[in-house]
Amino acid sequence: MKRSISIIISGLLLSVAWAELDCTADSSYHIDTRTMLPDGSPNPTYGQEIATGLCSCIGFVDGTQVNGSEVTFTVRIVDHEPIRGIELDIYHDAAELEFSGYAKGSKLENVTDDSGTTRQMTLLTNYLEDHLKVLAYSTARARTEGNGEEGDLFHITYTLVDGASLPEQVTFYFGTANIPGTSMNPELLNVVCDYPDVNNPAVVSTATVSADVEQVIPDVFALKQNYPNPFNPSTQISIDVPAGSEFVALNIYNLLGQNVKTLVNKELSPGQYTFEWDATDGMGFPVASGIYFYELRSESFISRKKMLLIR
Repeated sequence: MKRSISIIISGLLLSVAWAELDCTADSSYHIDTRTMLPDGSPNPTYGQEIATGLCSCIGFVDGTQVNGSEVTFTVRIVDHEPIRGIELDIYHDAAELEFSGYAKGSKLENVTDDSGTTRQMTLLTNYLEDHLKVLAYSTARARTEGNGEEGDLFHITYTLVDGASLPEQVTFYFGTANIPGTSMNPELLNVVCDYPDVNNPAVVSTATVSADVEQVIPDVFALKQNYPNPFNPSTQISIDVPAGSEFVALNIYNLLGQNVKTLVNKELSPGQYTFEWDATDGMGFPVASGIYFYELRSESFISRKKMLLIR
C-alpha cells in the first residue's frame, strides 16, 4: 500500500496522498511535527516519519439515492482499528447541487465506550463558503468497532437548484481528512491512509443505487432520545423519516407547553436526520435550566420526549 505523508497538528494531521478504498491492515505513517508530548516533555520523534496506528480508508459509493430534486451520496470507511471521530472538508464540482442534509451511517451508529457500553457518536456539518465541513465526535470516548470491514460512514443530501438538471457525475475530494485512531491511547493520532484528494478526486456516478436504499431510508417514523441528556450547552435530537413525503415539525416546549423553539418545519425527504438544540429560544436567547419536551409531528405521526438542561 502507498504511504501517505502528512503533518501532525495537535495530535491530528492533514494527509496529502490517496489510494484505493481497498484497504489493507497496514500501519499508517506520518511526519511528526509535535514539538512537545502530552506530558510536556520534548518530543524525541519530532520531524520523523512515525507509525500512528492501523490504516483507515474512506471513499464514496459510486451511485446515489434520488428522491425528486434531492440526491443522496454515501461516504464509506474501512477502519482497521477503532476510531474516535472524523474531520472532513468535502468539495464538489456541481454548481447545480446545494447541501441540504446529512445522516449517520452504520459505522457511526454502532459505537461503544471504553467499558463496552453502547453510546452515540455526534455528527455535525457546517457549509462554509465553498465546502462542507463534517465532524463526528463523542464526549463519552465512544469509538467504532474497528473490525476492518467496509461500512457506511455518513450520507450527504444535496438539492438541485430550481431549473437545474442532475449531472451524470459529480467529482468530490477531501481538502482535510482527519481520522483519530485509538491504538496510541491516550494520544489520538490520525490513521487515514487513503482518500480522494484534490489531485486524485472521486468521480461519482449519479445513477441510482438500489442495493443500499433500505440502509438509508427508514421503514417508520421515529423520534430518538436526545444525547447527551442531561445536557449543557447543547444536545442532539435524531429522527427517522420513512418513504412518502410529509410535512414534518420538530419543536421544543417548556413545562407550560409554550413553544420555545422550532428546529424544523418543512417537508423532509426520507432519511435519518440529526438536529442540534443549543438551549436557546426562537430569538436566540439562552433558556433557563429545567425540563423541556421535544415533539416530532407529521400528518401521520406524533411523538414527544423530555430532556433536562443543567446550566
